[in-house]
Amino acid sequence: MIASIKSLAGRMRRAFGSSEEQEVVVKAKLDRRSGVRLLRRKRLKVAVMAILFGVVSGAIDLPLPAEDTLRLARAQLRTRPASTDIAMIAIDDATLNAIKQPLPNRHQDSEVIDRLMNAGVTRIVFDRAHADPETPASDAEFARTLARHRGKIWLGMAQGSRVGFQDYAPLFPLEAFRREGPQASMPAMLSPFSLSIMIPTSVEYGGQRYPSISAVLAGYEGPAVNFRPDFAFNPKTVPTYSYVDVLRGRVGAKELAGKSVAIGNTFVDSPDMHRHPIYGKMSGTYFQILGANTLLRGRPIDLMWFPAMLLAAVLISVQSSSRRRSLGFLWLPVAVLPVAAFVLDEFTINIDIVSAFLALLFAAIGFARINHKYFSDGIDAMTTTAISSEKANADWDVFALKIANLSELSEEWSARDIGDFVNTLIGYVKGPGEIGDIAFERDVLVWLAPRMENVELERHTDGLALMLKTAISHDWQSSNGAPAIGVDTNHHLPVAVRIKKAMQAADEAASRGVRFIINDAAHLEARNQRLELSRVLEKGLRDRDIGVAYQPKVDLASGRIVGAETLIRWRPGGGELINPQDLVLAAEAGDRINELTLVVMETALVDGKQAIALDPRFKLAVNMSAKSLSDTHLLFDIMTLLGRFDFPPENLTLELTETAKLEDHRIAPQIAALKARGICLSIDDFGTGESNLEYIEKLPSSELKIDKKFVQHLATSEESRAVVRATIEIAHSLGKVVVAEGVEDLEVAAMLRTMGCDQAQGFLFSPAIVMPELLAMMGGGRAAVNA
Repeated sequence: MIASIKSLAGRMRRAFGSSEEQEVVVKAKLDRRSGVRLLRRKRLKVAVMAILFGVVSGAIDLPLPAEDTLRLARAQLRTRPASTDIAMIAIDDATLNAIKQPLPNRHQDSEVIDRLMNAGVTRIVFDRAHADPETPASDAEFARTLARHRGKIWLGMAQGSRVGFQDYAPLFPLEAFRREGPQASMPAMLSPFSLSIMIPTSVEYGGQRYPSISAVLAGYEGPAVNFRPDFAFNPKTVPTYSYVDVLRGRVGAKELAGKSVAIGNTFVDSPDMHRHPIYGKMSGTYFQILGANTLLRGRPIDLMWFPAMLLAAVLISVQSSSRRRSLGFLWLPVAVLPVAAFVLDEFTINIDIVSAFLALLFAAIGFARINHKYFSDGIDAMTTTAISSEKANADWDVFALKIANLSELSEEWSARDIGDFVNTLIGYVKGPGEIGDIAFERDVLVWLAPRMENVELERHTDGLALMLKTAISHDWQSSNGAPAIGVDTNHHLPVAVRIKKAMQAADEAASRGVRFIINDAAHLEARNQRLELSRVLEKGLRDRDIGVAYQPKVDLASGRIVGAETLIRWRPGGGELINPQDLVLAAEAGDRINELTLVVMETALVDGKQAIALDPRFKLAVNMSAKSLSDTHLLFDIMTLLGRFDFPPENLTLELTETAKLEDHRIAPQIAALKARGICLSIDDFGTGESNLEYIEKLPSSELKIDKKFVQHLATSEESRAVVRATIEIAHSLGKVVVAEGVEDLEVAAMLRTMGCDQAQGFLFSPAIVMPELLAMMGGGRAAVNA
C-alpha cells in the first residue's frame, strides 16, 4: 500500500511539473532556512565541545587508567617469552640464608663479577648504587674488580626526584667506583593503580647523560625517549639464576655465555618489589629487563592520543555538517582504533585511544539528544521545536496538517508502516512547491511555505487537502481519514506562536469536519471572542448566574398559555446580550454543557413553580442535548433538583436536540427511568439534523416540535405545507402533541389550526420574556397577539 501511495505521489509531482533539477535548487535554498541552520549550529556546538573535551582529557591524562587497562588487554593477547639473551642474577632469600648477611658485601660482589665474566657474560648491570662505604679493603678490592673489567660493569644511580611532597636526593656510587665504571639509571615511574610503568632510555644530571638499566641491557644507543615496557613479555620466562649459585660456581658458561645480566634484589622483604598488573609482585629489576626486551625490538615510538583524536575530530566534524541522523558513522573508530592499536603494538608504536572514545561518546550523546529533541522517531521530519523561532517572519505562512485517525491506524499498522505512511504524506506536502522545514508532532505535520495572497492561499490549501484526501483513500479505501489543515497568517507574531496557532486551527478544522481553516486576523478575533465567552461562561457557572427567559406555548384551539420554553437570555454584568447559540457552543467545546443545563434548569424550576401555582397543568420545557441522556450523573442531578424544589416531574418537559446519531442501547435505560418518574420528552427542531423519523422510534416522546424553517414558509411553499401536514398526521397517529415553532403571523397560525396542530410559539404571541411578565399574561386568561 505504501509503495502505491509513493507511486501516486510521484505521478502527481510530475503532473505539476516538478523536475529533479528544480527540487535540487529548492533544497539548496531551504538549507538556508531556520530549522537547518538551527541544527547545524547545535551540531557544531556539540562537535566543538566534544573535540575540546577529548583534547583536554588527553592533555591531562584523564583516561590514563582506562588506557593502561586497554594496553594490558592487548598485551595479554600478544603474550610471548622474554629473550634468552638477558638474564637475571637474583639476590633471593636462598642467597641471604646462605651468606648470613642482609646483602652481599663488596668482596662477594667482586667474586660474582669475576665468575660472570669468566662465564662469558658480555655486560653486568647492578640494580644497586653501591653508595655506602664498607671496609677499606673490600672497597679497594671492588674498585680493582671494576677496573679489571672496565666498561663492562654498570652500577646503579638515581638523579633525584620529587614525588608528591617527598623529595628524593640523588644517589650515586662511591667516587672510587664512579672513576672505574659507568652508571645506569635505576628509577622508573609507576602509573596510577600500578597498571603500567614508564622508563626513560636515559636521564641527564649535572650536564652528563646516564642510560637506564634497560638501555644498557639492550645495548640501546638511540635518542632519549620515555617508553612503557611491553607487558606482552612474560617475566616468568626471563632466565633467572640465584646469586649464591653463581657465587658458589654452580652456574657457569653453559648458562651465561653471551648474555647480558642484571643483578637485583628479589628477596621477600626487598623495598624494590612492585606489583605487576598481570603476574603479581616482583622485583623492579624485572621491569628493567622487560624494558630491555622492548628496546631489543626497536626504538619505541609513543604517538600518544594525537592520531586517534585527529580521526575522531574528523569524523565528528563530518557528522556535525551532515544531515544524517544515523550515528553509526561515529562508531566506526570504536571498531577500527583498537585493532590499529593492537597492530601498532607489534611495531613498538603506541597510540592512546580512550580520549578519542570519550570525544566520540560525548558527540554521540549530544547528537542523539539533538535527534531526540529536533527529529521525530521513524519520520523524515523534525520536531516543532526545531523550526520554532521567537522571531517573526513575514515571508512565510505556517501550515499544520492533522492526520485524522492516526491513533487507530497505529493499532493496525507497525511502527515502520506508520513511519512510511507519514513519510509519504510528507512527500506530498513537499510536492512541487517551495516549502520550508517540515516537522511532525503526535498526529500533526507542520511546515512553513512562502507567503501567498488570501485567494491564492485558500485555493492552494483546499487543493492540497483534496489531493491528500484522494491519496489516502486511494489505497486506504476509507473516508474517515480526511486530512484537516490549519494555516496561520499572523505574520507579525513569532514563528513559535504561529506554529501553535496553526496546530489549533488544524484541530478545529478536524473537529468541525472542514478541510481547512485559515487562522487570519478575523479568525483570531473570533477565537478570542470564544475564549472570552468561555471565561464569562466559567464565571456564570461558578456564580450560578445564567439569565433565562420564557417563550410561551399557546394552545391554538383556545389561545390559552399552556406552557413555556426556557431560553437563555443573559447579559453578564448588565452588559450586552450574549448569543445563546454561541454560549451553548462554548459550553460544548469546554465540556460544560451538562453543567449549563443544570444551572438553567435550577433557575427555571424556581420560576416555574409560580406558573404552576396559577395553572397546575402548566408545562415547563428545558432544552437538553439528547446525547446527555447517556450521562447517568446528569439525570441523577435532575432528579435531585426536582426533589429539592418540590417540582412535579409531570410538569417538566425535556426538549431534546441533536445533530449526531445516537446509540439507542446507551440511552434506553435512562429514557425508561425518565418515563417512570413522569418527565415528558419532546423532540425539538424536528426535520433538521438527526431529528427525523428515526428519532421518533429511538426517543418515545410525548411531544414533537416542528422546526421554524418549515413553519415560516407555510404560506408561500407547497413543499413546507406538505411536510408540516404529514408531520402532524404522523405525530397524531403516534399519540404525540405537535408544537409549531417560529409562528410570526396570523395567517400561519390559522393554517396550523386548520391542519390540526396543537400548540404554537413565536413572536406572534410573545418573544422570550421574564417570569413576572409571563405570569401577568397567564393571569389575563388568554394570550394577546404581540403588537
